[in-house]
Amino acid sequence: MGILYLALSGIFNSIMVSFNGQLGIYHSLFVMTFFVHFFAAIILLIYIPVVQRKKIKFTGCPPYVYIVGFLGVSIVGISSWCTQSIGATAVLSLSVMGQIVVSAIFDNYGFFGVKKVPFKKEQIPAYMLVAIGILLVING
Repeated sequence: MGILYLALSGIFNSIMVSFNGQLGIYHSLFVMTFFVHFFAAIILLIYIPVVQRKKIKFTGCPPYVYIVGFLGVSIVGISSWCTQSIGATAVLSLSVMGQIVVSAIFDNYGFFGVKKVPFKKEQIPAYMLVAIGILLVING
């Protein structure tokens, strides 16, 4: 079931990047980023207490994890801006490459409590294939 959810997440991400790029044509980057996060916040402020029947609290986790808000705004803003100039496919391809590289580093060293999964030299061909595929998608 997790694979289905991840595929759905990828589909939603592609749609979001395309729509954000289009929204950026009509509004400034900052206004567009505000819209995205404002509506998400409203939905969650209603969903969490009503559907999950939980109180929203900001305690119980290390303070550095709250940087996720800054990262979210940055991702939406940067991907929307870049989509207008290089297109959604290139944005998402390069984004995936960045995610793979950083995730491999986090896995290898176990940064931020991530399960430590050592890098193996046998993985290098897979990384090379992904990089070649991204280059073909972008330049093809």
